[in-house]
Amino acid sequence: MTYAWDSILAHVARRIGEAADTPVEPSELVEPPDPKFGDLAFGCFVLAKEQNKSPAEIATSLAKKLAGDIDTLIESATAAGPYLNVTLASGETVARILSDVEAQQSSFGSSDDGKNRQLMLEYAQLNTHKEFHVGHLRNLVLGNSLARILTKNGWHVVTASYHGDIGAHVAKALWLLQKKQLAAGSWQLGMEKTGEYLGKLYAEATKVLEEHPELKDEVSEVQRKLERGDTEVIKLWKETREWSLTEFKQIFGDLGTKIDRQYFESEVVAEGQKIVEDLLKKGIAKESEGAIIVDLDAVGAQRAVPLQLGVFLIRKSDGTSLYATKDLALAKLKAKEYPDLARSLILVDNRQSLYFKQLFRTLELMGLNIPHEFVGYEFVTLKSGAMSSREGNIVTHESFRDEVVKFAREETRKRHADWNAEKVEQTAFAIAMGGIKYGMLKQDSDKTIVFDLEHALSFDGDTGPYIQYAATRLAGILKKAGVGRRASGVPTYVGTSVAEKRLALQMAKFPAICHRASEELSPHLVAQWCFAMARAITDFYRDVKVLDATDDLTSSRLRLVASARSVLMLGFDLLGIPLPDEM
Repeated sequence: MTYAWDSILAHVARRIGEAADTPVEPSELVEPPDPKFGDLAFGCFVLAKEQNKSPAEIATSLAKKLAGDIDTLIESATAAGPYLNVTLASGETVARILSDVEAQQSSFGSSDDGKNRQLMLEYAQLNTHKEFHVGHLRNLVLGNSLARILTKNGWHVVTASYHGDIGAHVAKALWLLQKKQLAAGSWQLGMEKTGEYLGKLYAEATKVLEEHPELKDEVSEVQRKLERGDTEVIKLWKETREWSLTEFKQIFGDLGTKIDRQYFESEVVAEGQKIVEDLLKKGIAKESEGAIIVDLDAVGAQRAVPLQLGVFLIRKSDGTSLYATKDLALAKLKAKEYPDLARSLILVDNRQSLYFKQLFRTLELMGLNIPHEFVGYEFVTLKSGAMSSREGNIVTHESFRDEVVKFAREETRKRHADWNAEKVEQTAFAIAMGGIKYGMLKQDSDKTIVFDLEHALSFDGDTGPYIQYAATRLAGILKKAGVGRRASGVPTYVGTSVAEKRLALQMAKFPAICHRASEELSPHLVAQWCFAMARAITDFYRDVKVLDATDDLTSSRLRLVASARSVLMLGFDLLGIPLPDEM
């Protein structure tokens, strides 16, 4: 899809090429480090080398040629050292960009990169029988945004979650719960039917087993019974599993997470054991001290470039399953259910990078050739430090969410004492989600986040509420003008201020940002664009009169206001951030 900005860049590149008597590509045009230099810059280094002249001399020559033949799109051309700087004509530039946005509406920024191709994105790998804590938030927020960005770029995205509902952590929780039931002589025990309670059981069981390693065989027996389908253990497992699944549904609703297919370890454990046996028969796997492994270094030695992936453990020495056992079966099930997958992405924290390299290589040896991709990210911590389910020192999502909403509610009440409780609550929740999600998305996923509640909910600086507030300011202008969210007008623009053009130019970057975010699987690029857009809106709001201008100016500027809000809302949508009506 070609956008107005692409045409503008192509026009400027062609004009420079004509002046230089050599082809110039649009990709050679860059944004100057300071807007005072112009809107576009062209470095003359390559031309200087070809013509055996200094870059500054080339830039000066090109500026003179362009200045003598200015058109409706190029306002001026000047030389600054080795660079040729071009200033675009405000009216024509803004008019073209607005026409683009108005014509394409919600499709603005879309591409056909993934057209007619299916992609699976697995995220939200929440374990049952554990609490959902702040550290898990980044996975859900990143996954939700990635799915939206990939869809925007034409991919048919199937979202999948994978829940560990039958592993060692489940066996530990059930083992301790059975012991407590036996000691109390009661099933209910007055227990809380929550994932948090189950997480506490898991943490307590871990500590007990560290102090009494001789009890580990009892836990292994619970896991074996679980995998064999023992009636008593299965009954307890189903009851407690449902506690977690009910919480997952609530959490997904809070965060706007939509999952097309929920997978569970319990549905692939039997097939995983069959695959292990098959790999043994084929000689791909072998026994080692009672366990079953795939020696990937030995296999990799047959390649031109050895992978050096080490030993991949796929079954424990006691015969019970590992994550790997079940992941092999999960990949096979995905391929069976979705035979047209062109890509299979798995979003997991960076600590598991080696594990997934081993898994993907083993899948290749099995003949499963769907392109698998590992998408990693770093931790989220709070000021209080890192969290661990094993240690039991976690902050649950529910308590964290309630604290953030409470803070946002109090700040909203301070600003709007006249609002009713319902409006305060809706606004506070939207601000809280904006603060949380933007705080999780604004940094590169390879960087650790230390979440600061007060900063995340601030109306100043690089925060979600700051960007939300910029959008509500534009909505306020439209409301006062008595027009809808889309102001219509003739395809001309009469405003000439710097702030107007800067706002339009920032809007024009959105399609390229969407494309790059999809290519690099990097939602933070969209988040950073939203912040830059909010700053441009703030400058516009401060410097430009809209409703108090002449009729022609007001009409033009209302078009700009409506389009700017529309495009910023598209950015919000890609991040999964809600927008309150007022703030």
